[in-house]
Amino acid sequence: MRSIRLQLMLSCGAAIAVMLAVLGGSLYLTLQHSLESQFNASLTARATLLVATLDWDPHRGFHITSDFTPVTDGHAHGMPRYFQIWTPRGKLVLHPPALGKRNLKFLAPARNAVRFAAVDLPDDHDGRELAIRFREGNSDDHEEDHHHDGSDHTGDIRNNRPADTGQTEHIGLDYILAVARPTDDLDHALSSIAWSLAISCSLATLLSAALIAWLVNRGFRPVDTIAEQIAGVGATRLKDRISTHNVPHELIPIVDRLNKLLERVEDAVIREKALTADMAHELRTPLAGLRTGAELALTRLRSSDEYQRTLRQSLDISVQMQEMVENLLTLARLEAGAWAQASENCPLDQMIQQHLQSCQESIISRAVTLDDSGVSPAVVKAPPELVLLVLRNVLDNAVSYVNKGGMIRVGLENGADAAILTVANTGSAISVQQSQQIFERFWRGDDSRTDHGRHSGLGLSIVQNVMRQIGGRVKVESCPGQWFTIVLLFPKHGGDGSHDVPR
Repeated sequence: MRSIRLQLMLSCGAAIAVMLAVLGGSLYLTLQHSLESQFNASLTARATLLVATLDWDPHRGFHITSDFTPVTDGHAHGMPRYFQIWTPRGKLVLHPPALGKRNLKFLAPARNAVRFAAVDLPDDHDGRELAIRFREGNSDDHEEDHHHDGSDHTGDIRNNRPADTGQTEHIGLDYILAVARPTDDLDHALSSIAWSLAISCSLATLLSAALIAWLVNRGFRPVDTIAEQIAGVGATRLKDRISTHNVPHELIPIVDRLNKLLERVEDAVIREKALTADMAHELRTPLAGLRTGAELALTRLRSSDEYQRTLRQSLDISVQMQEMVENLLTLARLEAGAWAQASENCPLDQMIQQHLQSCQESIISRAVTLDDSGVSPAVVKAPPELVLLVLRNVLDNAVSYVNKGGMIRVGLENGADAAILTVANTGSAISVQQSQQIFERFWRGDDSRTDHGRHSGLGLSIVQNVMRQIGGRVKVESCPGQWFTIVLLFPKHGGDGSHDVPR
């Protein structure tokens, strides 16, 4: 894949090359037009000079009346070397020896107009021809009858002389004069200009490409610096952040987001390390219990009742470990967003009552008073399995940690956009400060963490993740020795968790 740096250099280089080519072409066309205009003006001046020096004589035909003679160098004031004269109908009147057997092109310009054309001259020279129409003041015959056919050429300038027919003199006959000049000097000048412009534009393009490459590399230095800093961040240096010193203003938002990403990565790594440590700590106690029970059972022969008691203890520990693993798997699925069950309409009040019925035995055995009079009918849209997971963990938590002879109060308020569930139990052993840690994985209120019961410290962490996934909220309130309260908000039509939980 082409890099942005190379693509930028190629794009800028191509743009400059096109611009220089257009400028060079425009300059060449301007100079070409100027030089050709000068060449045409010089050719016109020669033709005008030649017309001024021509005279018609009935016996000699056209002849030059001044002292000018044809020259070969083609200077501005020299007599043209290559010229011919025709009648308007194309009959040749005058053919100079310099043309040899060649003829110029017959062009028929309008009166008071000129025409130009490219022509081949003797000695394989390229030339340009100018044709003009002029009028001779005196003549002895009609323009079609008083000239020969041009096949008889004598003298320095071969002239078709008219026959002496004695006809009345005719005045104001038109003739066409064609004057040609080699374009070697013009072609050489234009070729030199073209080569000079081509070489200049090529060198300018190369110089511009080098300058662009230097500027692009210089402009990408902050990006290279950021890349080096990112490459230096490793598993042992997660606290490092990308510096914004000497970073262009346009890159600061990217650097800030990279730093925030590194913060999230660091938090995730810290959580994973904590999870590993917590899992090792939590699994060490039940595994130690299994090993101790097995070792004691093997120290000597025991009765069948003692073996059964040891097996029951081992089974209870195994069940606890299995529930812990299942909770961990559930938590991992929730944090990864891999819960694919579709949302359905869930009658929240009915689901609460059903789960409370299953807890009746524990409630009665501990002489706990249950107040569920505040449960109003409410329907929310969410995955039923997730709702059951929340209700089971919240209600089991209240039944497990309520003090003996205490009270559990359950309330469900049906709001316009959300249903608010409140579960409270007396006998709270959680301080206000500890309530901020209640949703951490493997955290329990007892500092010794020696609880071998069914609770592993994952229930409320699962509740928080579920509520976040379905767009709800959860918070806890604790008054030591009195009430421990969990408040949950269930969006009735799904949501993004933007509702506020009432205090």
